[in-house]
Amino acid sequence: MTVNNQPKISFYHYNEKECLFEESAMLNSCAEQETEHHVNWLNIVGIQNNVVVHSAADLYKIHPLVVEDILHANQRAKLEDYGDMIYVVLRMFVLIDGEVTDQQVSMVLRDNLLITFRDSDYGIFKKMVGDKLVSGAGNLRKKGEDYLLYSILDVIIDQYYLVLEHVSSQIEHLEHEVFQNPQNEHLLRLQRLKGEVLYLRRHILPVRDLIQNLSRFEVSYFDADNKYYLRDLQDHATRNSDELDFQRDQLSGLMDLYYSLQNHKMNNVMKTLTGVSFVLLPLNFLASLYGMNFSHIPHTDDENGFWEVVTVMAFIAVILTYFAFKRNWLSIQDFDKDIE
Repeated sequence: MTVNNQPKISFYHYNEKECLFEESAMLNSCAEQETEHHVNWLNIVGIQNNVVVHSAADLYKIHPLVVEDILHANQRAKLEDYGDMIYVVLRMFVLIDGEVTDQQVSMVLRDNLLITFRDSDYGIFKKMVGDKLVSGAGNLRKKGEDYLLYSILDVIIDQYYLVLEHVSSQIEHLEHEVFQNPQNEHLLRLQRLKGEVLYLRRHILPVRDLIQNLSRFEVSYFDADNKYYLRDLQDHATRNSDELDFQRDQLSGLMDLYYSLQNHKMNNVMKTLTGVSFVLLPLNFLASLYGMNFSHIPHTDDENGFWEVVTVMAFIAVILTYFAFKRNWLSIQDFDKDIE
């Protein structure tokens, strides 16, 4: 994840007929724009710079508790009402170059104004929301700031689905490798994936409650018709929660399978060693018996005694080996071959 050292402020000032976009705006000039006939979207990137957050708070009369939550970027997804404004915070997960990265997104919503605070700019908000505002595509410019909030939430939740698909493909690939030949490194990857899924679950599950509370929330400038869109978000959030629960159970089952396969391998080794011992112990007994230091042992004076004993030992070995194979004591078949 690339973190910007300098804050960047993009500004959208729009209504149904027009849209003014400033890619690099100044806070003071943004605050001077009217909000009676236009919707203002102030997108602030680089909140590790406390100055820009406090400046925005002073200009837009943001509650100090909200400022504190914005600056502490490890908040649980939630919705808070401050009378003349609402505060929404959740975590955004995106897939960049095959790696999952995340950041906190804080949003302050009031009449005809939406302010978003983030650490880094992935370019997703501009591509999925900002460009539509500028071009006039869709319903964004025809609706108010509440629909803008919905659109941003929709982008974030859609990114969840893409990330979960990526994690699911990793789990399936790892499951195939474990079935083929379980190795120690698979256990480490299982632990890493399980930790990643639990981290995703901890931040994504509360989003379902956030959307539910938002749909029930009574705000004068929140259009009742737009709450139908929130139901769609609620459905997507529930789908993501179910997928996370499935992945968690899948990883737990895969970990149990890994230990079962390792135990199966060990049992095969022990079974083989037992079969070998079963064959060699009687032969070792005969060899030890004729190796004792007595003066008179039967057949010691026989010139063919050695070959007679070897013949007997070979006969015993063949009989015991056949018996061990019949009892499947010398099998070294792997578990994945048994399944195939």
